[in-house]
Amino acid sequence: MSILDQKPIEQHVCELDESIQNQLAGCVTLGSTILETSAPEVMAGYLEKMVSNEYQVIGSEPEAEMLKKQQDRPTIRWDAKTFKKYDAIGSMYRLSLRKDKPIVIIENIAEIPDGDRSIYDDPVIVENILLYSWKDDTIHLTHPQHGPFQLNKCDYTVIFPVKPGDLQKLHHSIKGEGFGLVKSF
Repeated sequence: MSILDQKPIEQHVCELDESIQNQLAGCVTLGSTILETSAPEVMAGYLEKMVSNEYQVIGSEPEAEMLKKQQDRPTIRWDAKTFKKYDAIGSMYRLSLRKDKPIVIIENIAEIPDGDRSIYDDPVIVENILLYSWKDDTIHLTHPQHGPFQLNKCDYTVIFPVKPGDLQKLHHSIKGEGFGLVKSF
């Protein structure tokens, strides 16, 4: 008799869902977290689904209670590999104008395009704006048209889903930079 024979398959699926939910709930906290996973797009979608009103949080563990508090927050997804000239600073500027404390999922941070500078920003600058700026409690940036602006890290949840090995592709190391734990799924 195997372990699977002792419980109905539905119970195993429910327990697996609860386990994944509880592990991912730790990412949905204020500040920034890098989530290392073999399926970043799947996990980004799952995170987005978990904070929606329609998602039924499973269990009553502290992680489940923390997740329930995050539901109803708007979610924004940015794909860094599609960013062109001024998209990074423009996105951060628009984010600074919001009052609803969104959850921002920044995908493909290790795949920032590098090309003609009339079309693309320098990838090191984009990486600094989108990734490294979140290490500070108060983020000071300057938009080319709108001038200086700031964001407070504690007003946002920022998640960077990355594939294993992507962190080595970054222009600078993230070690000791004030990011949430790198989690592997």
